[in-house]
Formats: sequence, C-alpha cells, structure tokens
Amino acid sequence: MWDLSAVEKKLRLSMSPEEATVCAQKVFGEGQKYIKSIAIMLLDPSARQCYDAWLDVQASPTPEKVSLTRARLSWFNGQANGFEFSNTMITQLESHEQVHIKRSVKRKFTTEPICRGCNEPFNFQDPYLVLHCHCTTRVGHVKCMQEFAGEINNKCPVCRQRLLHRHQVSKYLFWNVKKKFKFIS
Repeated sequence: MWDLSAVEKKLRLSMSPEEATVCAQKVFGEGQKYIKSIAIMLLDPSARQCYDAWLDVQASPTPEKVSLTRARLSWFNGQANGFEFSNTMITQLESHEQVHIKRSVKRKFTTEPICRGCNEPFNFQDPYLVLHCHCTTRVGHVKCMQEFAGEINNKCPVCRQRLLHRHQVSKYLFWNVKKKFKFIS
C-alpha cells in the first residue's frame, strides 16, 4: 500500500526518525504523483504506444527508430492532455546519424520497354526473361531478372508465389493468372 505511514516507516530504516518524519510528506507526494502519471500513461493508448516505442529504441536503436520515436514523443508532449513525457527521454534520443530516405527515381519517358531490374531500356529482339507470378509479370534483361529472382529466392515479394521463368515469351501470351501454364493456341 502506498500511504504516508508506510513511507515514513520505510524511511526510518535508512535515516533518523526526525529526518524520516520531515521527508516522508515530500516523498509520499512525489511517489503518489509518479504512480498517478504512470497509471494515466498506461491507460492512454497513444501514450502507451509512445512509451513502448521508447522502450524498443532503448533495447535496439536504429537511426530510423530514434528519429521516429523522438518525433512521436515531441508530438505527444505538444498535445494538451495533462500528461507529458520527460524532456530527458527526448534528449536521450538525440541522433547524430543522418537518416537517408531512398527516393524513387523519376522515370524518364520512353517508348522502349524498361527492364524491371535495372530500369534501363531493353529490346525485345535481344534475349530477355519474363518472370510471371500470381500478381504481376516482370520483364527485363536476362541477367537482371536472374539476379532479381535469386535475391528473392524465386518467390514473389508481394504474393509469395513461385516465379515462373519464361525466355523470349511475351507477357501477353498467358491466358490468365490462375492458368498461367496454358498458352493461347
């Protein structure tokens, strides 16, 4: 139980009875404030998610997690809801590493087909490879498509189906996705 007499009794174990009596009121008040703030934080889902993210960063920090968690805590403290995370929690998340976000390359307009592996044009008169799965068809240079298939272990990263390799076959020759092994005759 958290009450004044229990706090005073515990303080008497480490200090004189006079000091314990004087300090007990302050320790009890700060402890009660701490317990209430923890209860508020645990009962508020957004505060709990912010705190769980902070704990995750403490266990396994990455630059992305650090910057995201710092932003989440700052946003939460900016809201007027009566509960704030400590500024020391936010300052512990100061990152000296720069997070680099990979931006997609703007595709230049061309009428030639583009390899799905290297994003360079290729010619259907040269050797090419078609990788067909349940959700899409990827066409490109033989080397690029073989490297791509090797990286993802011949399974589509989207639908997780095994990729069907076809050399020099247009993607339009497939009857439909469910019957991909049949050709139009």
